[in-house]
Amino acid sequence: MVLPPKSTPKTIRKSIANLCWCGQLATCRTSWTMNNPACRFLGCPNYLDPTTNCNYFMWVDVELPNQWYQSRMYQLHVNLRDAQAELVQVQAQRARIGFFNKMMMLLVVAMFLIRFM
Repeated sequence: MVLPPKSTPKTIRKSIANLCWCGQLATCRTSWTMNNPACRFLGCPNYLDPTTNCNYFMWVDVELPNQWYQSRMYQLHVNLRDAQAELVQVQAQRARIGFFNKMMMLLVVAMFLIRFM
């Protein structure tokens, strides 16, 4: 006889589709606040709609064990966000440099052709 695997409340919670108070399927999002960094939660997909006023909210992850972990996780998120913004700037700068290099090459070729014609 095969016994079913052990289930914890957390695994049961993940396996059941959660409906919010207005009947919609609750969406899973991640909090990036200082108090709850990288903590997933379920919420109403209509949370921005002031007419629904559903306010459904449920944490999926357990709370981090202490403030050091919370601070470190939040700082890592901020560092990643800043690095991604810097990467976008560098990519834009590289595109501009590539454009100016092509224009400079065309100018050199044009000057060469004018000189020897």
